[in-house]
Order: sequence, then C-alpha cells, then structure tokens
Amino acid sequence: MKRHNVRNLRNTVWMYFVIFISSILILIWFSFVVSLESNYKNIKTKNIISIASYILNGWNQDDFTSDKLDEIAYANDMCILIQNSTGYTVYSYDMMANNCLIHGIYGLNLFKYRAEALASSTGYFYAEVQNPRFNNDTLLFVMVIGSREDPEGYIYLNTSLVPLKSTTDIIKNQVLRIGVMLFVLGLVIAYFLARLIESPIVRITRSAKKLGQGEYSEKFDGKGYAETELLADTLNYAASEISKVDSLRRDLIANISHDLRTPLTMVKAYAEMIRDLSGDNPEKRSEHINIIIEESDRLATLVNDILDLSKLESGNAELNITEFCITDIINEIMERYKLFSEQKGYTFIVTAEIPFMVQADVVKIQQVLYNLINNAINYTGENKTVYITQIIKDKKTVRIEITDTGEGIDPELLPLIFDRYYRAEKSKREVIGTGLGLSIVKQILKQHNCQFGVRSEKGVGSTFWFEMEGYTADENAEI
Repeated sequence: MKRHNVRNLRNTVWMYFVIFISSILILIWFSFVVSLESNYKNIKTKNIISIASYILNGWNQDDFTSDKLDEIAYANDMCILIQNSTGYTVYSYDMMANNCLIHGIYGLNLFKYRAEALASSTGYFYAEVQNPRFNNDTLLFVMVIGSREDPEGYIYLNTSLVPLKSTTDIIKNQVLRIGVMLFVLGLVIAYFLARLIESPIVRITRSAKKLGQGEYSEKFDGKGYAETELLADTLNYAASEISKVDSLRRDLIANISHDLRTPLTMVKAYAEMIRDLSGDNPEKRSEHINIIIEESDRLATLVNDILDLSKLESGNAELNITEFCITDIINEIMERYKLFSEQKGYTFIVTAEIPFMVQADVVKIQQVLYNLINNAINYTGENKTVYITQIIKDKKTVRIEITDTGEGIDPELLPLIFDRYYRAEKSKREVIGTGLGLSIVKQILKQHNCQFGVRSEKGVGSTFWFEMEGYTADENAEI
C-alpha cells in the first residue's frame, strides 16, 4: 500500500525536541544579549525615579537627615543636589569630584533641566546625557518639590550608565559556548528519547504483523508506558477473540460442509435410484421422491437459518413489535408438538397458566421458543422428557425456562454454547435443526434487550432461560 505524508515517530519526536531546545536557546540569547542594554536602562530609570520619590516624601520629616541622603548616594553611586526655589543649594553629594552634570562647571545647565521639569506634566524630567569629561553616558533626573506653579525646590540626580558593550561581549561568548553544548546535548537526549518512545510501538507493530499472518498465539509487549501497555492488553484480547472466531469459522465451514454434503448425497443417490431402479415402480418412486423432498427441505432450512442469522447479526432484521400473550403462544406451540410426542415418545411437561402480556415481535419470539424446545429434544435424557416453565416475577417480568434431562454441559463450555454452530456434544439420536438455533436465539433476544442464559449440571440436565418485561393479564391471579 502506497503511503503519502507519513512521518516516522522517532524522527518526529527528535525534530520537536530539537525545535524545543533551539527555542530555549534563542530565548536565552534574546534575553541576555539583545535586550540586556534596554532592560538595564529601564531598570536604572525606574530605580532613579523611586529614589527621587523617596527623597521627596521624606524631605520634610525631622528624622530625614543628610546622613540618610549620603547613604542613598553612596549605595547607588549617584550624585545628588537639592536646591530651594531660589536656587540655593540645600544638600549636595558629589561622587565625581565636580565632573558630574549637576556639579562644577556643568552645573550651568541646571536652569535648562529645571525648565524641562517645570514644563513636564509629571513634574519631573529625565534623559540620557553624555558626560563630556569622561565621554560616557549618564542618566540625569530632575524633580520639582511642591507644585509646578509654586515650586518649593528641586531634586537633581545624576548617575553613570555602566558601558555594557564589554559585558555583552562576554555574555555573548558564554551564551554561545553554553548554547552549543546544550544543543549537542539536546540532540543526544532527543535521539535516545525518540528511541525509547519508539521501542514499545515497534514491538507492538512487529507482533501485529505476525498476528496478521495468522499467528494468533503471538503476545503483544507494551512495557514502558501506561498507554502502550493498555494498547498491548487490548491487542492481546483482540488476538484471543480473533483466534476464537477463526476456530469457530473453521468449525462452521466444516459443519456446514458436512450438513450440506449429506442431504446433497442423499438427493443425488435417490435421484439416480429413480432413474435406474424405481422409475417404473410407483410405490418405490414415491418413496424415493419423498426422501428427496425431505432432504431438499433440510437444505432449505439450513440455508434459511444461515440467512436469518446473518440478518440478525448485521442488524438488518427489522422487528414488528405488537402486544400479545406469551402464555398463549407457549400453549399453542406445545399443541403442535403433540403428534411429535405421540410418534417419537417424548413427554412435554408445560407449566404456563397465568396469562402474561408482552410487547415484542411475535414471530421472532416463536422462533426462540421453537429453537430452545428443539435443542432440549436433541439433548434430553433417555426418558425423553422436556420441561417448559413460565415463571412470573413481581407481575412485571416473565421468565421462560426450557429444561432437558440430558448429560448436561461442562462449566468451561457454557460461555460458548450460544456461539454460531457450536454444539456441546453430539446427540445420541438424530439432531433436529441445523446447529444455528442457539445463535439465532441469542441474536433475537439481544435485539429485544432481553436477559437470557443457561445453567447446567453434569448428569442432571440443562436449563435455557430468557426474561421479558410486561404485565399479567389477570390482576387477581395468585403468583
């Protein structure tokens, strides 16, 4: 079979794992190299705004001394200048020996910076400004004390922005080196992980091929993962069921071939006898023709049973649901067995007296009863006694039991008794039917959603039963 766009599991797992590792490395590269400088400046800006707000909030407090301002300036490597509204210096801390942007000769620009803060809607101004003395980038911050309309003073902060080029170069080299090692390690891990995931599936696939070749004893091994173990258990169960079906199929072909061969042989033999021997003898000819007709009927019955079972199993058999008294149906059927009883010496003990109404397909239920009674006739004991019993439970359920007095069925064979063409044992007398009766019973009762089953005891006999929902026609009847 030609396959299109089919991906190998091992390669797929390997590919996705490589994509995952690559994505992580790209994220690390972007975070630590590409966006490092912008993140640093953002953090520095938030930090300087926070310090200015802290100074502004504590400025008028008695315990807010110059020592605290010194600690802040020293801890943050920052120059601080605080002026009143007239420009008089109230506090100053210079970290750069008059070489920062708010002290010394560069302090001439304070008026410009102050004007920017007053013009701002936020009351503060900050910018990245290059220090001409050291030729490095610094962050300048100005905040108005009080309102912009009536300022009480100004806070100036200036701190260096550490040059990050050398730092980013070092990080780039480190990330590149670590990235290569992680990528190689990821490839190795991905390869072995893919092999590990693939292993139970390969084993199951190998066993499935053997199963497809008819090796039903093959056991599926899915050890490694819960999902593959569940799949293996399911396939082991399927293999067991397929083995049973295949065995039944072989038995079915063998049994049908045998049952077809016998009447066909008889038809051919008696047809030849009519042609060669009894053609001129009316009595013999009539006898031979009757045998041919009987064997033809037997063939027709077998074919019809096979067709009925196929329809039932495929779900194509439609039910004609009507309401009827199943008690009357049982008694009517047993009336038809009277002649058979007289000719063959069978005894039928019927216990079905209280009328019970059910809703079902009356023709199909009659077929169930006929098949179960014929099965009991085939396998009953030497006393040729069959019991047909109706039991009403709680006036809502009727249970029909058909019991023989034969040899019984082995316990291990009971689950198979309703399988297609299965027979527990060959009867000592001529078998009535085709061997498909119980399978037809099973399918009809399943279509009607009826409970059914069989119980048996070796040397005592077997009882086949089924239950139907309904009601008693006689409400005053004692159950």
